[in-house]
Amino acid sequence: MKLVALVALVACGGTQRTKLAPAGDEHDDGAGLLARASTNLALGEPDEVTESGGRGWGGESYGGDVYGGSVYGGDPYGGATYGSWTIPTWSYSAPNRMPKYNVVAGLSGSVEGTVTWAGTPPPKVTTACGTLDNPSVHVGADHGVSGTVVYIEKVAVGRPTPYFSRPASIGGLVAKHGCVLAPAAQLVTPLPASLSIHGDATRAKVRVTPPAGAAKSYDLQEAGRVMIELTAGVTRVDADDGKLGAAWVLAIETPYYAITDDTGRFRIDELASGTYDLTFWQAPVATSGPGAVLTYGAPLVAHRTIKIEAGKTAKVVVSLSGR
Repeated sequence: MKLVALVALVACGGTQRTKLAPAGDEHDDGAGLLARASTNLALGEPDEVTESGGRGWGGESYGGDVYGGSVYGGDPYGGATYGSWTIPTWSYSAPNRMPKYNVVAGLSGSVEGTVTWAGTPPPKVTTACGTLDNPSVHVGADHGVSGTVVYIEKVAVGRPTPYFSRPASIGGLVAKHGCVLAPAAQLVTPLPASLSIHGDATRAKVRVTPPAGAAKSYDLQEAGRVMIELTAGVTRVDADDGKLGAAWVLAIETPYYAITDDTGRFRIDELASGTYDLTFWQAPVATSGPGAVLTYGAPLVAHRTIKIEAGKTAKVVVSLSGR
């Protein structure tokens, strides 16, 4: 009440000033403590207040343990309170990954083109979530195919890329959306790399089939995450019961790749002059089966030989068909 009266007196322009008792004095009514505390940035209980940071906002690089751990998270991304999850120890713990081609800056060749679908687009599928557009192949009104992976695998001379000088980190990501794992196809480079599979509001049992060896199942909890190490080749991610639209991950060593957009177009820049094999990889068409189980055939793969000249753009048109 004394503090309220003081504020009112000053606001009304009174000439009298009430001298504040020193902080901690027997006559201190709280104003002294308030003034002293206001000179510090505090977070949490009074014993956490420090002059230069400590456990407040200024300590341990933007936060400290209270804000989320050192350097925007730590432990990782959330401090010790995030849970019991720890970073897996995998075989690619080497700090750097060097390119396997001659790196040259300023390359000026390029290739662009369109991937189209011949004939009737793939049919819808029946799933536990209802009838959905085919989760593997997306064909637009102009017959352009989106989501096709385009890449050049073998290069002797290539552009510089920043990720070769960085430590190994999360490479790819697959997310569960209802009865579909998306994206249906993606490319992860450079190797070694890893894949993070994220869940939604409904738990599921996902099955990961590597390029070689036996498949392995994982419990994907609500809003949970599963992380796996990728090996060179194509990894398939689906459900144990076959009721999720599958995802395919291409792990390849290449600096040149693209994903076709909604109109089926793509472009790859910074190519050296020469002849290349351009690969087009499209996820297998999904087909509905009894009990809302989805089945798949082989992926749709096409190759085109292209000649690249400095300062020029090669043009390519590829037509895919599920027949």
